[in-house]
Amino acid sequence: MTTDPAKSEENGTTEDKTRSETAVEQPQAQSSEPATEEPKPEPPPRVLPSNEDIAAWAAGAEVKSIGTLFEGLKLARYDAFCAQIRNKEILPQHWQVITEDGAPDDRVFDGLPEIGNLRVKYADQELARRRLGAMKIAWRELRGKRPGLWQVGDLVAAIRRIIQKEIEVDIYELLSGTRDLWRGMTLPMGKEQVEILWAALAVIRKGTKK
Repeated sequence: MTTDPAKSEENGTTEDKTRSETAVEQPQAQSSEPATEEPKPEPPPRVLPSNEDIAAWAAGAEVKSIGTLFEGLKLARYDAFCAQIRNKEILPQHWQVITEDGAPDDRVFDGLPEIGNLRVKYADQELARRRLGAMKIAWRELRGKRPGLWQVGDLVAAIRRIIQKEIEVDIYELLSGTRDLWRGMTLPMGKEQVEILWAALAVIRKGTKK
């Protein structure tokens, strides 16, 4: 049987056109599918202090990871840590903050002898500004109780108020400034308070996850 060349050419043209349209339509079908999002990488684990780090800090070393224990710490969680610390008899079962009405005058804080001694101790003015500034905020929350009379219970109460009121304070600088104050004391009380704070931080570290 003889094939009509004109029809063959027409059929070939139709097939080529169909294949061409299919090739054009295919990418459109693919592009209509939603793109798959790559999973976001997990944030790196927080660097938490070891028990050895806490011991070194209590002895006067600078261990910035101590402050990580308080990053984003909510009031309920902090209260749970305080309950654990009291249950271990690190702190008295019942302690109260010194309560005096009204905010004290900052000039009183700046003129305290113990604050003057710390200012002299810190050769770095920026370090002095950070630590004494943090201690001043705690002093306000304790209604002007002299830092030279602070005990760990007072520091714990001041930090609680800071967390409760969401006051921006570098807790590491507050802890370190108070530690430096206690370490500089000639009376045994200073050494005792550093050791109590050391034990309290160890409890918080044990209950903190990365």
